[in-house]
Amino acid sequence: MKHPLERHLKHGMVLLAAASIAFVGSGCAAKPVGPETQEEKQTPVKVSKITNSSLTVDKEIVGTMKADVNVTIMPKMSGELISLNIKKGDQVQKGQVLGKIDDRDLRTTVDLQQAALEAQKAALDVAIANEKSAKTTIEGGVSASAALNEASISWSDAKKNLERIEALYKEGAVSKADYESAVTAEHNAKLNYEKSKIDIEKAEIGVKSSQAQLRQTELNVKQAQDRLKDTLIEATQSGEVVEVNAEVGDAVSPQTSLFKIVGLNPVILESTISSGQLALFKEGQKVNVVIPVLHKEVSGIVSYISPIANDSGLYVVEAKIENKDKAIKPGMIGEFVLGQTIVEKALIIPTEAIIEQGGSTKIFIIKDGRAVEKVIEIIESQTDFTAIKGDVSDGDQVVIKGQNTLMDGSLVNIIEEGK
Repeated sequence: MKHPLERHLKHGMVLLAAASIAFVGSGCAAKPVGPETQEEKQTPVKVSKITNSSLTVDKEIVGTMKADVNVTIMPKMSGELISLNIKKGDQVQKGQVLGKIDDRDLRTTVDLQQAALEAQKAALDVAIANEKSAKTTIEGGVSASAALNEASISWSDAKKNLERIEALYKEGAVSKADYESAVTAEHNAKLNYEKSKIDIEKAEIGVKSSQAQLRQTELNVKQAQDRLKDTLIEATQSGEVVEVNAEVGDAVSPQTSLFKIVGLNPVILESTISSGQLALFKEGQKVNVVIPVLHKEVSGIVSYISPIANDSGLYVVEAKIENKDKAIKPGMIGEFVLGQTIVEKALIIPTEAIIEQGGSTKIFIIKDGRAVEKVIEIIESQTDFTAIKGDVSDGDQVVIKGQNTLMDGSLVNIIEEGK
């Protein structure tokens, strides 16, 4: 008979064997059937395109805003200011009457000169009538021109007769009395001719004199009217009135600064530049302008470039800027923002795409959904963009975010494409 302990051990061994078989069976059932598989990880990246262009850098040149129109209005004559038609802040147009000086004395002068003009016109009419009368008839109703012609013929006949009598007198063929009578006849004929001529000339001179006096009187009238007009104080430019320096009743003169008018649309950005910066500007060129105090960027047109340097050796440059809302004020600081070319025609990439590693400079471009490592050479680097050389082409996609975790051949997922 077997010992109870022996029976107990034998039973335990059977149970252990059964448990082992069950464990092995269950372990074999947990393993997958077929070849082992694993999905490849994609790296999210942001990309931009490589361009074949020029590398430029923004150059800022500081200037000051000023009004396009800034004029002081002074009266053209002295006198009492009898009316004032505007106040500070008013918008005025060129030619608009702003005020008026007392014009009573000048109106009297104009009236007197007008009366003198009418009198002179009447005097001219009389002179013209006298000339016509003198040319038409002299004594006995004979035509003046006919009388002059007859006197000319008589004088010519008298001269011929005198020459004939003088020759005969020298030969002793006629008496001295006959000779003296011929001399007297020629002299009288000459006087008669000259008198007829003077009668006509006197009439003509009378008309010319009256015409000259009329022209002078007309000039006097115009001068008086101009002086009367000078009592009106007019705006010489359109704009806003910013100063009024007189009141009705004040005595003013051509030395009195009565009004100041400014025009704020457009405004002018004025700056001084060195000779080396002249090449950055051309008249008519469109330029970008930043106004820091307004946190605003606007565009303008270069309107003036000084041909000569000032005493400091600098050149004045101006640009006109539209200012419809009048937000830009004279005295504000403005900055010309100009693109200056650093490298002509090169492959340009965002600077952030560049990886410096192990003494080499590289980037990753995307080909068929995978990252391709490219070693490059930097030509010129700026904060935002860099000009490079390398085995890349215009239009290639270059990684600008996520490149630091890439390896050559990494599968990528483009989540954003930059410009």
